[in-house]
Amino acid sequence: MNMTFSASNTRWSEPVYLRIGYGMPETIRSPKEALNHLLFRWPAIRGEKYQSAAHLCGAASGNLLLYEQARNVFLEACLEANVLD
Repeated sequence: MNMTFSASNTRWSEPVYLRIGYGMPETIRSPKEALNHLLFRWPAIRGEKYQSAAHLCGAASGNLLLYEQARNVFLEACLEANVLD
């Protein structure tokens, strides 16, 4: 039996809550959602943690072994950008 598992729809065990600027609070539940925010919704000033998070969230979208590590690095990027809610 050959079983294939897609990691793209799997969610983190704990979501990340953030707020960008004066916007509404947002809930990020997966590396795919995190990468979308990093690329298209992130504040203009992007630090070292941003680069690490973008790289790891992109890699984790297809690799379950990197899921929780991607969440941790995304949290660090959120702290760096002061967007945690």
